[in-house]
Amino acid sequence: MRRRQFVAGAATLAAAPVIALPGRPAVAGARQAGSSSLSGIGERLSGLIPELAGQLGSPGYVAGIYQDGSEWMYAHGVRNLNTGDPMTTDTAWLPGSITKVLTTTLLLKYVEAGRIDLEAPVARYLPDLKLAEPGAAERIRVKQLVNHTNGIDADTLMPAREFGPNAVQSYIDALARAGTLFAPDELLHYTNPGFTIAGRIIETLSGKSFNRTLEEEIFAPIGMDRSVTSATQAILHRTALGAYPGAGGGMQAASLFMLPVSAAPAGATPIVTVGDLIAFGRTHLADGVAPNGKRLLSAELCRAMRTPTFDLKTPNAPPVGLGWFLPPIGGTTAWWHGGGSPGGTAGLTVFPEYDLAIASFGTGPGSSPMHDKLVNTVLREHLGLTVRPPFSRTATTLPMNHYAGDYEAFESRLEVRAGKGADELEVTSHFLPSSEEQERVLKLYAGPASKAAPTLTYAAIHDNLFAPSGLPEDYFSGVWGRMALLSFHQVGGNPARRYAHTRFRALLKA
Repeated sequence: MRRRQFVAGAATLAAAPVIALPGRPAVAGARQAGSSSLSGIGERLSGLIPELAGQLGSPGYVAGIYQDGSEWMYAHGVRNLNTGDPMTTDTAWLPGSITKVLTTTLLLKYVEAGRIDLEAPVARYLPDLKLAEPGAAERIRVKQLVNHTNGIDADTLMPAREFGPNAVQSYIDALARAGTLFAPDELLHYTNPGFTIAGRIIETLSGKSFNRTLEEEIFAPIGMDRSVTSATQAILHRTALGAYPGAGGGMQAASLFMLPVSAAPAGATPIVTVGDLIAFGRTHLADGVAPNGKRLLSAELCRAMRTPTFDLKTPNAPPVGLGWFLPPIGGTTAWWHGGGSPGGTAGLTVFPEYDLAIASFGTGPGSSPMHDKLVNTVLREHLGLTVRPPFSRTATTLPMNHYAGDYEAFESRLEVRAGKGADELEVTSHFLPSSEEQERVLKLYAGPASKAAPTLTYAAIHDNLFAPSGLPEDYFSGVWGRMALLSFHQVGGNPARRYAHTRFRALLKA
């Protein structure tokens, strides 16, 4: 497969032919548009997706691929277990935290207009932002909101009492009780609060709600015609509902459609289709030019989004640009973001070297490993690349009690103990809700069969890096699988500031 020489200012990509005829809904199964360059891999995936869905547990799944002017889309299963309606290629769904790349793109439109300086303190734009530690909010710069390095310790914060125009502001107000895990730029910690703060800055400059601004300034120019930001809009069209393992076995529909509006800029509210998300990926492939020929963002700022700004140098946390994670995979570098929603997960992976974008969404617990299987199959069988786990094993030199302790972040605790084996750890995860409101929302998000996490055994890969035991090594080849790795870090060489790091989150040793 030829590689694409990726340069700034690439010519506008031609829009692929329409997939579904006007007035006729797309149906479950594969849809092909443009040239036949994807026909071979499309046929392979049309057989693989149903097989994986049955093996791993995903009642509904939809995927789309774009490459070199050709698009392929496929839908399998049902979109809503309550109704039994089929998943279709035009079904809309919650992209979750993939929204963070849209939020960053929107923020940079204001940078391009000269209204925001990425290096300026956040306080210049939000003087009312406060954290529990005096002076902590004033140390954060705008750039650190969208590259996961601001250190705010409020990962799962989800205020749920305000759903109107003050919803995002209610999140900002709630942060006054939040602490910090580290000083800005010291470490990486996945930041729902950072992107929500960025969204609030956008609201103050636009004079409109974040959701409305996103629709008018991102969805409309790109031509994301089926993308919306509320359940009242989504109900007018085919929309997927998440699914969970039921308490008595089998799968059941989620009882929560979306997370609270307060976290809209972090990913709570946008609802897209696979075709619309592919159009967004194509816009970044074309350095800011949408498939319809409209320029959304300057090539310079698109490049800034995919230029590494922080690298923790561990396989379980890839380098990050602005909005995009930048995982090395298959001998190339992807622009990636994933997202979770109640009972569903989604992925967007862009390979600029091959002019390739892959978008997918699935319901049920099997959907996240399916995203890795989908992407790795495309890399191996369509591009001919070798995809391996991002680590090599070496002998350990540190005793297991070196890592033992309790590691904590907002509403989370990891109890780490030396295991039975010489190179093993026993790790127990706890959810510690900070309020009844938080407990209610997050238990609905986790699903009806959620319970205390079991103690898991982790085996050493090398010093400071561990993998859950019992999983095949290929499980860690994809980005979702790598999140399960557990690493340990010190900041500034200070042994009193030791962190455990997993699923892009840092937890400080108590």
